[in-house]
Amino acid sequence: MDQVQQFHSVVNGDMSEDEERQRRFQGCTFIEYLGCRLGIPQPAVATAMVFFHRFYTRHSFSIYKPEILAATCMFLACKVEDSFCKINDIVSISMGHLYTWGSTNEEKAKMFFGWRDAIVRYEIIVLETLCFDLSVNHPYEPLLDILGELKVSESVVQSAWGFANDSLRLPVCLIHEPKLIAAACVMLSYRLHHQQFPDNKTLQLMQLIDKHFDSLQAIIQEIMLGYSIPNQFEQHNGKSRQRHSNDSNRKRPPVYSREKRQIYNRLKDRPSSRAMQHRRSINRLQSSALPS
Repeated sequence: MDQVQQFHSVVNGDMSEDEERQRRFQGCTFIEYLGCRLGIPQPAVATAMVFFHRFYTRHSFSIYKPEILAATCMFLACKVEDSFCKINDIVSISMGHLYTWGSTNEEKAKMFFGWRDAIVRYEIIVLETLCFDLSVNHPYEPLLDILGELKVSESVVQSAWGFANDSLRLPVCLIHEPKLIAAACVMLSYRLHHQQFPDNKTLQLMQLIDKHFDSLQAIIQEIMLGYSIPNQFEQHNGKSRQRHSNDSNRKRPPVYSREKRQIYNRLKDRPSSRAMQHRRSINRLQSSALPS
């Protein structure tokens, strides 16, 4: 990704491209962990990751702590996506995940309020950095469009959704259009399950492949790169995801057609156990070449 060279931490010489990429990956994995523990809907988790990536295009990892910034992005994204989440819950889960408790109650309380105050301060900085532009377009809508045209198995659908979620761990969303990311995820899912592409050239997927094959190849390489990055938070992703309740404070689901709704209902609360199973199966792809 040549665009990584333009990111603030790399331009300032604070770290190498690989180190910058790993910091982003770890920060987004932490956001994903928070979402799992808090039972936050996937759209809000995805929005938090996009905020995280946008922020560090203009600021350095050496100045703003990525753990606090990740928690702040989660807090802000919940507001944007109308997903109920208390700042105290975010702080408690963050501290319990990042620290080994051996302190007195007074020290714990001091650290707790320090984290909470930091999130409030960081939130203002994030808003100013984003120029108060909180609109985010995710690949989920075009992914549902593409899948709605295809007659594929449940496993192909689940894997494509998993690739879309995992693509957010790296700044693919800052570089490529959502519909191209969605198409690349479907291509990867076809490859993972040894499926042949459909012959119908009128399908949206085939049209995107014909027009943007080089871009799709680049996206696939970037997504696959994420599975080779070591990170200290991966072990926590096997914990069961808490399904979010249907209380009135939750955001209402998007309005989709009947066909899209059937797919969306199967995917919107994808459990972490399935996510881990999806990621383990990626090993089959990592040594393979892109299909033509």
